Amino acid sequence: MPIDAERWLASRGVEREPLVGDGSPLVRSPVTTQAPEPATAPAQGPPPGVREAIGLARQVAAEPELAVSPALPEDVAVGWDGADVVDRGEREGSAGVGAALAFIHRSTANAPQSEGRLRAKLTERGYPDPVVDEALAEARGQRLVDDAAMLAALITERRSRGHADRRLRRDLRDRGFTGVQVDEALALHAHTDPAAAAFALAREQAARHRSVDAEAAVRRTIGHLVRRGHSEGLARKAARDAVYADREAQDIAGR
Repeated sequence: MPIDAERWLASRGVEREPLVGDGSPLVRSPVTTQAPEPATAPAQGPPPGVREAIGLARQVAAEPELAVSPALPEDVAVGWDGADVVDRGEREGSAGVGAALAFIHRSTANAPQSEGRLRAKLTERGYPDPVVDEALAEARGQRLVDDAAMLAALITERRSRGHADRRLRRDLRDRGFTGVQVDEALALHAHTDPAAAAFALAREQAARHRSVDAEAAVRRTIGHLVRRGHSEGLARKAARDAVYADREAQDIAGR
């Protein structure tokens, strides 16, 4: 006869709590396998306010190892560096002009920039055209931007390095200047003699390539002049004249 489970446990010193029921016989319910309930996502609080979002964005910018960026409200615009967080309402009116002007101050702190490039950056950040126009006008008044002076300086500096007008046009447009601005600036600061400028640059290259044979020096000089925007025909003539004139001068000096 099987031993009652309670008696078997009691004989081994295991005390059991008495079962309390309503007197009805205990019915063992069948064992069923129940799928675990899906985990519920933790309740999320309200999104951070604008000021809190500014602080979080600056913290992420200062600590790039943070993998999770803060969730920003829909009415907040974030600049590329995380430090340019502007409320949508602050991009309009006088507050928007002030914020846009502050951005221009930061952008031109290390190097001058054209109005075209600054306008594109401000537009990307959601500033409306009237605010951009007013901010750029303020920037001109404060001499933060001066396209004419910047064009003149760039043309003088690049021409001192032997750049021809074709190369200059491409570089200046890449900096945000319009085609009309570039044409007017190049006309105002026109080359007096493009052939003389090409020959001067070729002479510098010829002196650098004295360690190779003359034809190799000519090829390298041509490539250098073409990369600086000179036409291939002018580059070939200037390179050959400069290299052989340099070799002849070296031979005479060595005698």
